[in-house]
Amino acid sequence: MRVLCSTPPMEGVFTPALPLLTALQRDGHEISVATAPDMLDRVRAANLPAVVAGPEAPAAAARAVSDPVFAEGSQPWRIGAVLFARVMAAEKLPVLQQISADFEPDLILHPPVDFAAPLVAAQRGIESVTYGTGLLLESELMAAMAHWVAPLWHAADLRPDQHGGMYRHRYLDPVPRTLQPDLGPATACAQPIRPTVSGDPDQPLPGWADKLGARPTVYISLGTVPIFNQPQMFAPILDGLADMDIDVIVTVGRNNDSDALGPQPRNIHVEQWLSLAAVLPHCAAVVCHSGAGTTLAALAHGLPLLLLPRGADQFPTAAACRAADVAEVIAPEQISAYSIRAGLEAVLASDRSPVVRLSTEIGQMPTAAAVAKELAIEFG
Repeated sequence: MRVLCSTPPMEGVFTPALPLLTALQRDGHEISVATAPDMLDRVRAANLPAVVAGPEAPAAAARAVSDPVFAEGSQPWRIGAVLFARVMAAEKLPVLQQISADFEPDLILHPPVDFAAPLVAAQRGIESVTYGTGLLLESELMAAMAHWVAPLWHAADLRPDQHGGMYRHRYLDPVPRTLQPDLGPATACAQPIRPTVSGDPDQPLPGWADKLGARPTVYISLGTVPIFNQPQMFAPILDGLADMDIDVIVTVGRNNDSDALGPQPRNIHVEQWLSLAAVLPHCAAVVCHSGAGTTLAALAHGLPLLLLPRGADQFPTAAACRAADVAEVIAPEQISAYSIRAGLEAVLASDRSPVVRLSTEIGQMPTAAAVAKELAIEFG
């Protein structure tokens, strides 16, 4: 089976597909990943073939914020919606059509924000599978993006899909039912898959990790997207935790320098990037921006959360975690050193049984290896 994976050049969008792609390749299927130039090294480092398709993320984001449609609303998801549906889809489509003609895939795999991919699959008369990256996209968001890409379907002499093609054949859902009981338009095609915990669990950690364990360790991340992980956004978090009797591990993202946060107390350890799979077993709690990757990874390890949503899909993710009693949530306008400290104290003192039950539920979801075999039977 030949599988073409089309993905925007974003770590949090590509990483959830990596275990599945690796499993498919290990099972002997031919893989090709179509993404922008700024993601090629990341894909090839995972030993996957990559081809160039679509604009780089910074340039696409600049075009998105200058699009007049972006200024017509103030929804938290609007920048992402314009970026994916009005900029990336149209620019990527002709290149992806040619790549698909040359590669002749049996199946196209894509995240729920790559709108060129299902259209190309529909043109070729083949199946497309959406791999979820978090909660289902909100209905208002999906409707807006489907509306914006409808002209591309018309131009291809196809009837526009009401969901932009995202639920055509199969939706791989990494979210446990406790967090997302209603799958809405994906109900008929949903297939659970265990969420990804990025990184190698055996990756060596810096020397300071040898001294962890005498007191609670808290992990802090604001993700990999520059608009959410700017260095100044860490300041109230670190100010709130500096004099607590805890150890703190902070990753600032590869787009930032680890020195950008300035001098820190000895209990705060700042790095650009660390393997989540190696870090989380040392931790008692996680503070993050409600990004789906970090949030689901923490829950998979049975760790309660202090969530600081700022945009995109982070607000519904935070709301779902709070409803499941596995997180405290602080709104952007309420973030301060005091609220961070109080929030983390509440998290560390919380009843762990809800998050333990959720971790058990995640552990019972099918692995990527199992799902890969099912896809081969169904679509191969």
